[in-house]
Amino acid sequence: MTDAHAIACRYFDGRTTTPHAVTLRVENGDARIEGDGIERRLPLAEVRVSERMGAAPRLVSFADGAYCEVRDHAGLDALLAATGFRAPMVARLQSRWSFALAALAGCMGLVALSYLYVLPWAAEQAAEHIPRSAMETLSQQTLAAMDEHLFKPSALAAERREALAKRFGLLAPPDGDKVPHAIVFRLSPAIGANAFALPNGTIVVTDELVDLTDSDDEILAVLAHELGHVQRRHALRQILQGSVVGLVVAWYLGDISSLAAAIPAALLQARYSRELEREADAYGARLLRFNGLSPALLASMLEKLERVHHPGDPGTAAKAQSRSDYLSSHPATAERIRALRESR
Repeated sequence: MTDAHAIACRYFDGRTTTPHAVTLRVENGDARIEGDGIERRLPLAEVRVSERMGAAPRLVSFADGAYCEVRDHAGLDALLAATGFRAPMVARLQSRWSFALAALAGCMGLVALSYLYVLPWAAEQAAEHIPRSAMETLSQQTLAAMDEHLFKPSALAAERREALAKRFGLLAPPDGDKVPHAIVFRLSPAIGANAFALPNGTIVVTDELVDLTDSDDEILAVLAHELGHVQRRHALRQILQGSVVGLVVAWYLGDISSLAAAIPAALLQARYSRELEREADAYGARLLRFNGLSPALLASMLEKLERVHHPGDPGTAAKAQSRSDYLSSHPATAERIRALRESR
């Protein structure tokens, strides 16, 4: 080994922070360090060389904790090559832009797949294990917050509200299992004709939606759809997907008050996926048919809601739209309307 393969570096003994200017070379299968009162000779088998990280110094480390800090990357590469050293495959790939870009694309793809498939699946599994008490507290605080900022007391007569709730409660479930629920009515010029379900099964119906209908059967159709969301725990699954970390922390600490404060906005801005909407439609259609009512009633209500929320858009009901309507979570697409009419 000639001096052409010697490199200047700084030596640290591993016990103090004092650097020593030394020369590192390889002779007869050993690493030799000389300079500034330092003279060491160690077998190459006891030497470890860090991977290259841009312009950062590389470390040549020894078994006793001492190391050399090398800034001469070209010189170190030449020295290593002279010993027959070959960097690991991963280290060599990391230095290539093509590999880095491929790795980045792979990571982004993995994140996308996790968001699209793993997270919904995990939310569905987790939703089945959330305690009923937690759903009750979350829903009560959410409704209280919405009552304070969005809702006014219903102007419908108490007898009218009770009659609608009673008639819906008399519908027989298609699978024999009653879905626990409660129906409340609110006046809300802010959100207009809407209905939605809270995680504990409370279904909120606005007076504006009742006024929009031509018959009580249409109200029952909307309630049947919302009961489908309750039966499949869709609201809770959406909250879980949108607030994974927050909900886990809240559940662990036993304090969900701060999270509940953010749920009203989440309910207003979130959008159920097409799959969740189809699940709710399918349950609502089964419930209506089982009780002698036509699923076309729900299709008719979706068309009316489209016209109300988009009055300046002719032919809205025939378009497969994904814009916000029906509390920003019920895209009344032509596909859904067609499927409901065909399921009669």
